[in-house]
This record gives sequence, C-alpha cells and structure tokens, in this order.
Amino acid sequence: MEHGSPTKRSKSKGKAGVDYDASRFTGKNAENLFNKVWIRNRAVLERKLNLVALENTGISFVQNFTTRGWINLAKFKAESVLTLCQEFMANIKHEPETEQGKEKLCSWVRGKKIKVTPDTFAEIFEIPREEKPRIRISECWDAGLSSSFTRIAFREGRMGRARLLLWAIGTRKTIDLLRTMFLSLCATYKASDKRGSVPFTGFLTELFKRSGVHIPLDFIRIEPEGPIDRASLSRSEGQRRKKRKLEEEAQEGSAIGMGELKEAILNLGKEMSKQMAKFREEVNTRLSSLEEESSRHTVMLQDMKGMLIRMEEEDDDDDDD
Repeated sequence: MEHGSPTKRSKSKGKAGVDYDASRFTGKNAENLFNKVWIRNRAVLERKLNLVALENTGISFVQNFTTRGWINLAKFKAESVLTLCQEFMANIKHEPETEQGKEKLCSWVRGKKIKVTPDTFAEIFEIPREEKPRIRISECWDAGLSSSFTRIAFREGRMGRARLLLWAIGTRKTIDLLRTMFLSLCATYKASDKRGSVPFTGFLTELFKRSGVHIPLDFIRIEPEGPIDRASLSRSEGQRRKKRKLEEEAQEGSAIGMGELKEAILNLGKEMSKQMAKFREEVNTRLSSLEEESSRHTVMLQDMKGMLIRMEEEDDDDDDD
C-alpha cells in the first residue's frame, strides 16, 4: 500500500501531550481507524471515457452524454494522492447527512476543513445537477446504484449498478447522478471495509487542491490509466467471465467434496455397525461359555454336597453299631 509521507508522530502547536499525530488526524480514534482500515484500502481512479469508440456498443453515448451535460465528466482526468484520501476518510466527522436537500459530509485534511455535498461533485466534474430526475434516487439506492462513476463505467465490479445506469441512459431516463455519487462516498465511509477501496480519489485530490491543502512534493501521485473504450470493456468482461468460471469450479469442487465426505461417513457407519455386531457376537459367545462353565461347577458342587451327606450318614450308622 502506498504511503505518501513518513509516519513519524508530530505534535501540532498548542496540542502538547497528545498521543496521536495531530498534523494528520483529528483525534486518536481517527488515527486508529486510518491504521486499521483505510491504509489497507486501494484507490479507485476516475478514467476518461472514449465516447466515440463506444458508439457501436448499441447506445448513443455521445448524444446521451451531451444531452445530459455529462461531456466534462467523460473528459475528467486528475492525479490521485491516496494517502491524503485515506486520511480524509479516517477524519470524517460523525455520520454524514444524507437526507434529500440536506446532504453534507465534513472531514479534515492537513489543517483544512473539507466539506462535500452533491454540489461539490458538480463543481469538480463541471456537470449540472438534474433537478427533477425521472428515476427517484431512493429507488436507485435500493436497487444498488451507489457506486462511483468509475465503477459505473465498468472500471470495477458490481455490474448490476452499471447496468442500471446504462438502462437509464438507454431508455433516456433522467437520474440524479451527483446525489448518487455523494451517497456512494457516504456508504464507503459507513462500511469501513478493510478490503475495500477509497472512491473518487481523483475528485478528492482536486478538492484538496482547491481547498488549499498543502501536498508535499515527495507524496506519491497516481495517474489514471488510459480512456475506457471497447477494448477495455472486453478485457473487463473477460476478467468477469474468468472470475465466474473460477467461482463455479470452486462450487463444483465443494459439491464433489461434500459428496465424498457423505460417502465416507456412510462407509464409516457401516464399518462401525459390522464391528459392533462382531463385538456383540463375541460377548454373547463368552457369556454362553461362562454360563456353561458355571452350570458344570454347580453340578460338581451338588455332587460333592451329596457325597458329604452320604458320608455323614455312613458315619452315623457306624456309631449306632
């Protein structure tokens, strides 16, 4: 994972005695969250869209993006400083406000307060906000449309959300894309997934610059890959097919393994039944032998007792004589 600067602790002026890096974090909890979660997250980079190359995919991308005012979004390109984006996620204050019309997310990066709303996305991406979308954002959210534009444009997984957006484009439905992006950022913070990704890193880095955040020269800057075109979509589809195949093979192997396990358990049960039957037979044989031996001993004791009685009777007769 990329580290943009040394991690040695420093103490901000007026905060002597603190046990966290006050130049980077708002508190100990934020620093712990950064070290346990966000430092493990990779970056999701916004990429350009080659709309002309995508025209033959069945959707009039150029016309759709022009009509919706999304052309600048397709052209957006910005470097990403992952370390600062990770610090931004760790320093988010409280729970973001997601109520319609009151959306707000606040954080802090290197001494600067950072505020994000849907309008912030509009300013950075230079695209208009749809005032009366025909697709309600709550319905889209429930259906899973909460990924970043990069994922929507096939950069990452969760293709159901991408298909939903493409459906909206193909059917000429209007959608509040900016609120969708904002809710995606909020959902990522709320999930705090150690195996997740930091979304909109290019957008956030550009926001930091406009907010006056100082970015040291030695920080690693990540440049986005080339534009998304039909070839990249084909590669993504190939990767998805390969992933599905591996998952199917794993499930099939698991099913075969379960069948073998059940058969082994059944055979073990049969073998144990045979052993128990053999053991019962041996026990019964031994008991029968003991019973016979005991019976013989009983007869011998009775014979000996009879002999003693007769001997006593003979002695009595001799005394009488």
